[in-house]
Amino acid sequence: MDPFAIVCDSSHDLPPEIVEDLRLTVVPYTINFGVESGLDEGAVTLEEFAELLDRYEKGKGYPTTAAPAPSRFFEAFMSHVKKGLSHILVVTISSKLSKTYDAAVRAAEMLKEEYPESEIEVVDSLTVSMAEGMLVLEAARARDLGYPLQKAKGLVEEMRGRVRILAALETTKYLMKSGRARRFQHLLSIALQIRPIITARDGSMALYSRVRGRMERAADRMVDEVQRTYRSGTVSVVEGIAPDLREMLVDKLCRRLDLKRAQIIETKTTSTFMVHLGKRVVGVVWEQEPRSA
Repeated sequence: MDPFAIVCDSSHDLPPEIVEDLRLTVVPYTINFGVESGLDEGAVTLEEFAELLDRYEKGKGYPTTAAPAPSRFFEAFMSHVKKGLSHILVVTISSKLSKTYDAAVRAAEMLKEEYPESEIEVVDSLTVSMAEGMLVLEAARARDLGYPLQKAKGLVEEMRGRVRILAALETTKYLMKSGRARRFQHLLSIALQIRPIITARDGSMALYSRVRGRMERAADRMVDEVQRTYRSGTVSVVEGIAPDLREMLVDKLCRRLDLKRAQIIETKTTSTFMVHLGKRVVGVVWEQEPRSA
């Protein structure tokens, strides 16, 4: 039996085949369309979801995202306890961006009351998307090497300071619809052909840079930063539904970092992030320095 189980929320953006291979238990977000209907993350395809986004405007049924309730995490924990595995490592999206971390901690406390012998450690990733996914990969690596729960938690927290993420948006329309940008900012972005590049900084999302012109210039700006700071380890490219942007970014990374395509994890973002970023988004995630363990 594994030394511990791994539970995470659905914002990790790991490819489905990796989720299955790593035996992860994923707790989904809820996406609400007004007050009348909602669905779990992954209930419809990304393509279907993208079509839904274009039907609504801000405040007129445009979807909102909700963190999983503590009960959803409790159910996930119980599924492992019932199998005799009461040691669990949880990795969540940044606590500064969502109440997911708090929900997982509350669920762990609830389980401890019912099963005092259980041991659940919750790690705040302080990041998003595949950057969180990289920490989940590290948790799985530690588990498969047979490390105990506390050692694995320490490795994940140590890696947390090395993982970087940058993402370029072709349009700010969805930021405006979701309330993350004002209409004036959106119109100015269109007029000046500005492509925002965002990052995770100290657990929050922040503007890294603004690039004028084509998305290729934004891709070059991101690759400049990767090339400047990358040493070794995993690299990932994340897209919304933008295969042309993904191909462009993968090609630039392979050429400038001397990587083979097989060394890059290519994946898609989730519906939760698409609510805010839209489908024409592409990003890169990498480690700044080698592992120490």
